[in-house]
Amino acid sequence: MHPAPSRASSHRGGSLPAALVLAFIVFFGTGRAAAADVLAIVPQIREPYRSVLYQMVDGMRRTATVRVVELSTDTNRPQPALSIQDEKVAIALGDRAVSAAAALQGQVPVVAGAIVVPVGQPPMPGLSLEADPGELFRQLVALRPGIRTVHWLYRPQRSNWLLKRAQAAAVKHRLTLAAVAVDNARAAAQQYQEILSRADSTTDALWLSQDPALVSNDSALPDILGKAWARNIVVFSGSVQHVAHGVLFALTPDNEAMGSDLARLALAHAGGAPMQFEPNRSLQRAINRRTAEHLGINAALGDYDFVFPAR
Repeated sequence: MHPAPSRASSHRGGSLPAALVLAFIVFFGTGRAAAADVLAIVPQIREPYRSVLYQMVDGMRRTATVRVVELSTDTNRPQPALSIQDEKVAIALGDRAVSAAAALQGQVPVVAGAIVVPVGQPPMPGLSLEADPGELFRQLVALRPGIRTVHWLYRPQRSNWLLKRAQAAAVKHRLTLAAVAVDNARAAAQQYQEILSRADSTTDALWLSQDPALVSNDSALPDILGKAWARNIVVFSGSVQHVAHGVLFALTPDNEAMGSDLARLALAHAGGAPMQFEPNRSLQRAINRRTAEHLGINAALGDYDFVFPAR
């Protein structure tokens, strides 16, 4: 989970909830006497990640009444059992909350958010932090219509669930997805260099993984971007931090909108509608104007939530 950078120069944002320091589990009411629709389970984590989760909670409150339970970080004391009052569904944000919420599955539907990969057998329904490949490809062809092949390195342990969705999205956008499974950073580095050495700048693009096991911002990323810059290859991502380093564009989570989506889908699921674990479609756009200029792309910067480098 990556927090968004400061928006002082380029983004339209709102105020964040104040951080609360708690030693145990704290229950937050909605300020209403009526029972809540949604139980939101949130771990105590440090800033700025805490604010990201509470932006999602704020988004849930656009759609539903919410009771929040915050899980303590005190590992020396046992956590009390989570309990349902009158809520219709539970939404767990983050890996630790998802693990804790599994105990509620026999009582109410449980939906996962603020995680990357599906968990459980069968997988718990929810929304991933990963951007929907179809939205990424839509943005790609809008900026560079001549692209025909997208190269993507992925680690099956993290991203195998996304592969079929990415393949289907590529067909929809008349692209060929050249997906290569790799297991570690060394194998990925070799593959990235091979791809960039033979790619055609007019028809090929590189979809850069957010998996830190494959791409590190301090070593692999500069090498990838240096080679791509020299050969005018389009590189895009789901990480706004990658754009700050020189990737052309990224689609990154809109935290409040994703929270609203989670609540809407969770309530529908509680009412009997099917729900799977899906990539995120509530996204904000980031672009590197210097990279766009280098590639000869005339992007409407006012249409983006984040523009790098800041003027």
